[in-house]
Amino acid sequence: MTKKYFSIGKLSKLTGVHIQSLRYYDQLGILKPAYIDPVSFYRYYAFFHVRIVEAIQYCVDLGIPLKQFPEFIKEKNGEIDYAKLIAYGTEITKQKMLQIQKRLHFLENVQREISHAEKCIGQDVTKSFQPEKIYWTIPYDGDQSAADFHTSVYKLIKDIENNGLKAGFNNGQLMLVTKRERKSYLFIDLEETEKNLDDFPQIIKIPAGNYLSVVSRESRVQKASQIFQKQFTQDYDKFIVEVELFTGTYNYAEPVYELRCNLS
Repeated sequence: MTKKYFSIGKLSKLTGVHIQSLRYYDQLGILKPAYIDPVSFYRYYAFFHVRIVEAIQYCVDLGIPLKQFPEFIKEKNGEIDYAKLIAYGTEITKQKMLQIQKRLHFLENVQREISHAEKCIGQDVTKSFQPEKIYWTIPYDGDQSAADFHTSVYKLIKDIENNGLKAGFNNGQLMLVTKRERKSYLFIDLEETEKNLDDFPQIIKIPAGNYLSVVSRESRVQKASQIFQKQFTQDYDKFIVEVELFTGTYNYAEPVYELRCNLS
């Protein structure tokens, strides 16, 4: 063995990568030693291994599976295809950034729900502006305290998944009241999707606008006409929405419900 080879310990010091990680890379077949002592079976490395370890660490940092590392190295020619590695890493990073933005958007929505809930708690009646909501629905005539409510929510989620979509954060009950009819639904909102939601008859869009809200520890969507008596005497289509309020400290044992009615 010539002096140009050195131990795995020195390779660890040169690269800042733990010995156990280097041995793991060896086991995967992506960090082959330059020389193996035939007597002691000690494994020795050369300075070019520093560059290989650096490239492996790029994969680790970028979340590229190490099983794909051979795609970026040409051992016969002693070459590392950095252009391919960086291009692939850039694409993965962009995808991760998009996922992070979606998760951040979700958390911001939850924070708005918490702020709205804090505003509603302790007040008999609250008026607020609600943005447009897009709900996936199934017919349901009970209330949120009914024995079959949670089973129905499960069916609702399965219905969403079977259509290649993902359920969101908010779920509850919806009542649509027109001159001709009154229909009740169970609903849940959806995560962002590139699919055209207009293709699904289960989708109901709740218009943006001002809503009147009342808070109760009782699910009362079926009593909406008694609670919003003035609104029910007026001639316009009504969107009655009932959801659980999610405050900063959520009491799951005694949920609080918010019942909303659009004002026009």
